[in-house]
Amino acid sequence: MSKHYLELLSETIRTYWDKPALTDYNGTANYTYGQMAEAIARLGALYDELGIAKGSHIAICGVNSSNWAVAYITSAVWGGVNVCIMPDFPADDIVRMVNHSDSVILIASAQVRKKLEGKEMPAVKYLIPMETLEVEGTTVEAESPIREELDYSGRDLDETCMICYTSGSTGTPKGVMLSFRSLSNNVQNCKENLPKHDGMNVLSMLPLAHMYGLVCELLAQLPAGCHIYFLGKTPTPSVLLKALKEIRPYTIVTIPMVIEKIVKKNVFPVIQKPAIKRMWNWPGIGRILKNMVRNKMLKSLGGNILQFHVGGAALNEDVERLLMEIRFPITVGYGLTETGPLVSGNLWQNFRARSGGKVVSGMEAKIVDEEIWVKGENVMQGYYKAQELTDEVITEDGWFRTGDVGKVEADGTIYVQGHKSNLIVQANGNKVYPEAIEALLNDLDGVEESLVTEWDNQLIALVVTKWEQLNVASLRERINALLPRDSQLQKIETQSDPLEHTPKHSIKRYLYRFRADWEARKKVDN
Repeated sequence: MSKHYLELLSETIRTYWDKPALTDYNGTANYTYGQMAEAIARLGALYDELGIAKGSHIAICGVNSSNWAVAYITSAVWGGVNVCIMPDFPADDIVRMVNHSDSVILIASAQVRKKLEGKEMPAVKYLIPMETLEVEGTTVEAESPIREELDYSGRDLDETCMICYTSGSTGTPKGVMLSFRSLSNNVQNCKENLPKHDGMNVLSMLPLAHMYGLVCELLAQLPAGCHIYFLGKTPTPSVLLKALKEIRPYTIVTIPMVIEKIVKKNVFPVIQKPAIKRMWNWPGIGRILKNMVRNKMLKSLGGNILQFHVGGAALNEDVERLLMEIRFPITVGYGLTETGPLVSGNLWQNFRARSGGKVVSGMEAKIVDEEIWVKGENVMQGYYKAQELTDEVITEDGWFRTGDVGKVEADGTIYVQGHKSNLIVQANGNKVYPEAIEALLNDLDGVEESLVTEWDNQLIALVVTKWEQLNVASLRERINALLPRDSQLQKIETQSDPLEHTPKHSIKRYLYRFRADWEARKKVDN
């Protein structure tokens, strides 16, 4: 059993008291570990002053920042239940989640507060600005924590510590209830699957309201005394490169799209030059070339990267092959919000191509009717106020049906083929995995992104392209040459506007299940 996360946090703060902990990259907030403890004490005292009962639900909605982190940790320490909501959700969705979660406090950034003006949230007693973590007209006196006596223990491992709302790629978002046990084991799993990094710098780019960013970029880094910088803005290439150069993080935790863009734009064009291509696999000189490419990539990422970790989707096969060939420190993990988030992962040295890593400590996995089922400490307690939905995915003996199709090897290595709800079963019984075809399509010239579905018993690809004269017939011929006969596309439809995505970049597939819906949406867009 993993050590309680709040015990680890207490030890870390006592050890690193005067060391930097949280910094907003734009310079609006900056905390040492000791100052973070003082801010936690002040906010907890504010809740007491306001008469908020222990166990109350406290919603957090805003861009990543030091105060977002303080708000989250305070609720865990003080005795509340965090409700994490993505700030990019539409206003009506945010209101629906705040109301559904029974939150009595909403801590929101200025952007979110403006978006919510005039909206009704009857259970919310206080709307607290994330920028100040204060309530106007309230005076709070909090005892300054004493370093040697700081102790955040006291909350049971099986208490609910948070409700995290999913991004709704299949429809209405659900509130995933996670315990301190899940959180603590996830933090321990991260420690086991990250290189030694005590006191190093971290750049937080992923949304903290999503479990991947929350655990891997914040909560798992604090026990090592890391200094966490919050980018707080869209990571455009110019913004990101400048931040990486200045912060020099030891790791990057992100979605595959980031590293795929870097490789496709900056690496593939170089190594595909005739002279380089010819020498690429020569003994001696080939290894020198590969080392040069790796070192140049690492330097562009700040020069201090020990591990580059991606999750949330499969990594492009050609990109993955190249990165492993040059011994770039890449590793791919697999997880879900419902497992808080980790199911499997690896140190990069142990990563196996096309896999999602090995099942982490405290968890087990098996295959039932091709679906990946998992069980263990990371699995959620259920969906908030949705027992029927919970019963659909968690068996009586505690196995969680992930909804993903794949395989699990004897040593625990997991391979994910796609999501079960996306699987297309044709009239002849043939099974088609759309994600596999989309990965091939997205590699072809002129294709920005794609989605494969079935309309009128025909396998169709929706292709987003910026090319005015894309030769659709040629494109279909090229993709079908890469596919088995029974998985070939009958038709390709094109559009210039991007497909609709959730805030965590998953395509809202449910919007494209029927041709009539797509045609109506395209007509409106035009």
